[in-house]
Amino acid sequence: MSKKIINIEERHATAIRRLAAVRISRFIVQFLFLFIANLGITLLIPLPVVGLTYPWTSFISSLDLLQISIVLLIPPILPLATVIIFNATIGRFFCGWICPFGFVQDLVAYIGKATRFISSKTDSRLKNFKYFVLFLVIIVSLGLANLNITNSLDLFRSNYGRGIGIMPYSSIAPDATLLGTIPLIFNLGILPSSFDKLFSSLNFGLVVRYFVLFLILILIARISRFYCRYICPMGALNAIFSSKSLLGIYRDVGTCDTCGLCSKICPVQIDVEKAKLGRIDGKECIMCLECVAACHTSALKISLKR
Repeated sequence: MSKKIINIEERHATAIRRLAAVRISRFIVQFLFLFIANLGITLLIPLPVVGLTYPWTSFISSLDLLQISIVLLIPPILPLATVIIFNATIGRFFCGWICPFGFVQDLVAYIGKATRFISSKTDSRLKNFKYFVLFLVIIVSLGLANLNITNSLDLFRSNYGRGIGIMPYSSIAPDATLLGTIPLIFNLGILPSSFDKLFSSLNFGLVVRYFVLFLILILIARISRFYCRYICPMGALNAIFSSKSLLGIYRDVGTCDTCGLCSKICPVQIDVEKAKLGRIDGKECIMCLECVAACHTSALKISLKR
């Protein structure tokens, strides 16, 4: 009996070490993508694609490219192909390990001691909201495309939509503001010369940007990954094609002792114990691997599609 207890304690200790290793590894990878893949923050390299909101857009933000393609009447082959291939292969790995704003969310949630849980019903309903945001982004982009067809786009932008450009969502997106607009203001040295001029230099577009960013950061500090879970249209786009991804996390029902730890530590509130046919929900899972690392019975494994 004592040997069995010792064995259980050893498994728990091993699981704790694995979880710590995964969290540290993910932090390092996210940090590198924030400051190396996004070198425009420090102006160490020029923007690789002219006109895009932030430097790493050309590599991983297919949403901006999708908006540009729609508005400029270009078939969105590249952005859609990137999203489909990436997510159909390894799921929402991008959201959990690469996205710079995901790193910001994790950091803010940690500092704010955010809860990972709200009522299941509310969580389920809110998770559908990001698809509505994606729908709006596409509809507005199609509207701008129609103006482009009728040669009215420049007139619209000069009179009403100067702040919108050809990427309507990016004009208010909190990640674009934090990782693009603010660093650009600092790098170009266009800060107001005195505190008195700070507010007089703000236009309506910037005020809206800063307000949205501030609001989202407050919500993230209360509920972990709030933006990722409920609002991000890029997350919605990824979710559509990752539900049946080649790579996924599977639960061995026979090995699982239903301790519930996996569900408790999930940053996006997935009920891991209720995984259908053993597979964790691919649409919402960001492949952070915390549940896999924390499972002391090794009932959760990352595996190719079964």
